[in-house]
Amino acid sequence: MHTPWFVIGNIPLSTSGNSDGSIPLVRARTLSITVRLTFGGQIDADATVELYYSPDGSNWDTIPYTSFIIPFTISTTKQRTAIIDPPEHGYVRVAIKNNSAADALSIVTCWYTIQSWGRTGDVGHGATYIDTGEELQKVEKHPHGIAES
Repeated sequence: MHTPWFVIGNIPLSTSGNSDGSIPLVRARTLSITVRLTFGGQIDADATVELYYSPDGSNWDTIPYTSFIIPFTISTTKQRTAIIDPPEHGYVRVAIKNNSAADALSIVTCWYTIQSWGRTGDVGHGATYIDTGEELQKVEKHPHGIAES
């Protein structure tokens, strides 16, 4: 996997860890969020990953746009990827909630990938763009479904 978008060393009991920045959505088609974390030895509840939306990057919703659960298992590292159907424009940020009142989450790591519609607005040839948080890659689909890069 590429370099993580953000890493949080520890999320204490009953608190949230938030992304430092936001993910820009420009002609967004799909967004995948991957979170890996380690549950402590006394953990007693799942972790929740919440995405918050902003149309301008400044005014953030107070109710999550969407969320997903990472089910707990004591003293175990788990990873989950969720495919999100995002708005085409705007911004999202991520909050990871430790729902446990008994133990912390540790080594919390998050990655994202965006697949966007082509820049010209012409999606007839299946052109899409992928943003992994590191570099923009163009992926052209061959007329017969074979991917070219």
